[in-house]
Amino acid sequence: MKAVTITEKIKFILEPKLLGINARLFVTREDGITIYDSVQNNTTTSVAALVSGVWQASEALMNLVHDQNEVMDFRLGFDTSSQGIYLFPFELSGKRYFLGAIYNNCLNPGQLKRQISLIKVEMETIFINDPLPQKIIMSSRQGYLFQDISDVEIDRLFSLGGI
Repeated sequence: MKAVTITEKIKFILEPKLLGINARLFVTREDGITIYDSVQNNTTTSVAALVSGVWQASEALMNLVHDQNEVMDFRLGFDTSSQGIYLFPFELSGKRYFLGAIYNNCLNPGQLKRQISLIKVEMETIFINDPLPQKIIMSSRQGYLFQDISDVEIDRLFSLGGI
């Protein structure tokens, strides 16, 4: 059975919701890499990088007045009554991601923000119940590929003349 990637899981969660939400939905990693974007075009990479940067800048400003440990409780909105951007941080397998919506000509931004908030909760719930597999890291070496090789032979191997 093939393992499902985080991108496939997020796409499975978000795709059905696109019909009921009149906004561009996206998920980015904390480092600005796109995980999902409902609008795949030449702005996809820029959106992810800018979202990461604006969140980190906002977080740095908030550190001046607020405890860092509660940053996951925040959301970021930059909007007017009908257009804007809305971001939520969330955590999957110990890593931070951002769920966001970019909207224009929205009749009820409050409803849209509520829908985004519910999607965030649903994603966290799904990933808590079915977490991402952890990478296996070998902690100790079991042996050597070549046990009886000298430093001189290694030097000859990597010299310009070869063996």
